[in-house]
Amino acid sequence: MDDSQALAAKDPEERRRRIVAAAIDVIVERGVAGTRVGDIAARAGTSSGLVMYHFGSLDGVLAEAVHSVEDDFFARFSAAVPDDAGAVERLRLTGELAADVDNLGTWRLWLELWVRSLRDERTREQQAAFDAAFRDHLLDTLRRGVAEGVLVCPSPEAAATRLAALLDGLAVRVSLGDPNVPAERMVGLWLGAVAAETGLPDLRPPASP
Repeated sequence: MDDSQALAAKDPEERRRRIVAAAIDVIVERGVAGTRVGDIAARAGTSSGLVMYHFGSLDGVLAEAVHSVEDDFFARFSAAVPDDAGAVERLRLTGELAADVDNLGTWRLWLELWVRSLRDERTREQQAAFDAAFRDHLLDTLRRGVAEGVLVCPSPEAAATRLAALLDGLAVRVSLGDPNVPAERMVGLWLGAVAAETGLPDLRPPASP
C-alpha cells in the first residue's frame, strides 16, 4: 500500500490533521502565492481530490491551518500554566511561548494571512477574529492582575491592544531577519513592555554574563 492509499485508509479526522500539518509546512516554506493544492497533497502523501473533499479549496485549507496554529498556541499555554498561576506568570508564559522556536516558524503563516487580508474580505474577517481572540486573552490576564492587586493598569483594554500589536511587530522583525531583533531578544523586549504597562519590575530574565 503506497502513502496515498495509507492516508486514504485512515479515519477522516486523522486525514484532516495530516493535510493541515502539510499545509502549514508548505505555506511557511513557499507562501500562499506559491502554494498549490497539489503541493499540499504531495506533502501529506494523499491526493488533491482528498484535500478538496475535506476543505473545498485552497482558501479552506489556509483557514484551517491558521485555526490549527492558534488552537495549538492556546493548548500549549493551558498545558504550561499551573492551576494556581497568577497574572504575572501568565504574562511571562505568553511571551515565552510566543517567542518559542516552535512558534517562530509559524509566524510566517500569520504574515501570509495579513498580506492576504489586504485584498480578500473573507481572510480579513478571519484575521480580525484571530486577533480579537489573542487580545481577549491578554485583556483577561490584565484584568485578573488588577483584581489580584499585583498590576497597576488604568486601561487594560488599551494596554492589551498595545501589547498585542507589539508582539505582532516583534514577530515580523524576527521573521524578516532584522539583526536588531533576533529571536532571542523577542521575549525580553515584550516583557519589558509588559512591565512598563503594568507597573511591575522588569520581567526580563537577567542577561547572561
